[in-house]
Formats: sequence, structure tokens, C-alpha cells
Amino acid sequence: MTSFVACILAVCLGIIGVIRASHGKNLLPARVTTARRKVADPQQTARQGTIALIVGVAVGILTRWPVAGLMAVAVVILWPKLARSGAVEKHSVAKIEAIANWTESLRDAAASESGLEQALPATLDGAPALLRRPLRNLVNALDLRTPLPVALAHFADEVDDRGADKVVIALSLTAQQRAGSLKRVLTTLAANTRAELEMRRKVLTERNGVRRQSNQVALGLLAVAGLQAVFLRGWVEPYSTVYGQMVLAVLAAVYVGLLVRLQRLAEPEPHPRFLSGAEALAQATGREVAW
Repeated sequence: MTSFVACILAVCLGIIGVIRASHGKNLLPARVTTARRKVADPQQTARQGTIALIVGVAVGILTRWPVAGLMAVAVVILWPKLARSGAVEKHSVAKIEAIANWTESLRDAAASESGLEQALPATLDGAPALLRRPLRNLVNALDLRTPLPVALAHFADEVDDRGADKVVIALSLTAQQRAGSLKRVLTTLAANTRAELEMRRKVLTERNGVRRQSNQVALGLLAVAGLQAVFLRGWVEPYSTVYGQMVLAVLAAVYVGLLVRLQRLAEPEPHPRFLSGAEALAQATGREVAW
């Protein structure tokens, strides 16, 4: 009985370690500050914990295996985190598409306006939804006589995308040029953004295939194991012993670890920004920013 309790405790610690590692945290819990507690949504955390507990208890009762119940809790807690990579990459691609559409709109507006500061407000009405608020703040800043490089730097920080950084640098460098020169720069910039968009879409399609296959394999294995544990009890009877639960704990830990690894392989590659504030924009363009 002592070894069985030790096995359950080891499994619990292993599952907690896997969950903390998947969230990029240290295995040993650090001291949580008050500011960090405010960032987390307590209602969402409580709801997710309640669902995980209910599922874990149900699985434990159906299979009569404590390890299976603990594994179900781990899967329910981990699954939203594991499945989030697809949504993150899809949102990133949508942002690139919005930047490409807005750059083309700005190019058309620059052809009919006398300069960049006059062309920017003209793109506000038809701006993509993802850029509408940052662009409105940019136009309001220009109306308040904020220097153009400073307003563009704030716009890039609000969009928070590498593609927006490229556009902002190009606009800052060509802000004082004539409308014809500005149109040529924006045409080249829009074409480059479209090329990057097509490449990102292809990568997204390939990664979605990997995610879909990995999810199917993971759910298929869980379904087969669950059906055997409930309806084909004789096949898996050895797992009902203490040592059988120990073996099942090892298999469950390997399964969760491989699931986390498989999902991380499908995560999008990071695209770090190279602008952060007006000072970085001044360094990138080689100009002094007037405040």
C-alpha cells in the first residue's frame, strides 16, 4: 500500500512538472507577486480546473485507475495550451495580410495627396480591422502635432509585428520625399509584404497538417485506451495492480511528454521585432527624433 501511495504522489509531481514546463516555468514554483496574480484570469483558471477535476474523477471511476484519472486531468489542462499555437500563427498571418492591404491603400492615397501626413488619414475609413485602432491613434497623434517619427514608432509598438516595423522604417525614411517617390517606395514595400504573406500562408498550411495529424493520433490513442479500460477489462487487468499502475504512470508520462513535444514542433517560429520606441526608430533611420 505504501508503494502505491508513493506511485500516486510521484505521478502527481510528474504531471505538475510537465504542466509547468509546458508553460515555460521552472519546475520548482517561484514566489508569485501580487502584480502577476492580477494578470491571470481567476474565473477562467477556476473554470478550467473544475472541468479538469470533473473529467479526471469521471475517468477514474470508469477505469478504476487513479493514474488514468490524473492523466485525464493533465490532458484537459494542457490541451488548450497545446492547441493554441495554431490560433497564434493564424492571427500572425492575418496581421501580415492586414499590413499588406493597408500598405497598398496608403500607396493609392499617396498618389493623390501631397505628402505622407495627408495620406495617412485617408486610409483610416477602409483600414483592416486589425489595424483600425492603431491607425486611429496614429492619426489622432498627428492631429495633436506629435512628430511623425514618434507617432510612427507608437503605431509600430501598438501593432507589435515585424512587418509593421519594416513599413514604419520605410515611411520614416521617405516621409520628406515627393508623392511620386513615396508611391514607388510603397509599391515595392507592398509587393515585398505580399511575398512574405504568401510564404507565411504556405508554412501555416503545412503546420496545420502536422497539428491535425498529431491531434488525431493523440485522441485516437486516448480513445483506444479508454475503450479497452472500460469494455475490454480482461485485456488490461494487469494494470489494476500496484505495479501495473506504476507502469501505467510511466506510459502516461511518456505520452504527455511526447504530446507536448509534438505540438511544440508545430509551433510557429518566432519573428522578433527590431523596433521598440522612437529611439530605436531613430537609430534605424539614422535621424534625431524631435520631441
